[in-house]
Amino acid sequence: MSEELATVVELDGDHAWVTCERRSACGSCHQQSDCGTGTVVKALANRAHRVRVRLAGEVRVGQQIRIGIPQRSLVSSAALVYLLPLFTLMLGALLGQLWLRPLLEAGEGATIAMTALGGVVGFLRVRYLSRRLSEGDYAPRMLGVVISTHFQP
Repeated sequence: MSEELATVVELDGDHAWVTCERRSACGSCHQQSDCGTGTVVKALANRAHRVRVRLAGEVRVGQQIRIGIPQRSLVSSAALVYLLPLFTLMLGALLGQLWLRPLLEAGEGATIAMTALGGVVGFLRVRYLSRRLSEGDYAPRMLGVVISTHFQP
């Protein structure tokens, strides 16, 4: 399970909206000034992720909690986001080239149109499936509240 610290920004029944800072290994690299990835990370470093988490205890807005994301969720999400659109794009190109082009006696435009349609179908499918997978076993979960080390009156 991948763990992260998050700050509660809003309570919503038995769920909470939390924000997590984006972290990268590029901050500790000595080649940061010469690396293209390091430049991109600097440009996007201040963005925070907003995530909905089911509560496993009492929390208040502003409190820090530990959240966890199952490893299988990370792997499945990566496969879904990267492989499914690529697969449908290639399937659309194949169908356009082998079926639609001879059927319509068309040129390369039919293949290009089917390729684009396959890509759009893939991205729409990812959007639909990601909403279904955002709950249940694949959802981030609250692991515990971070105890503050300083006294607040």
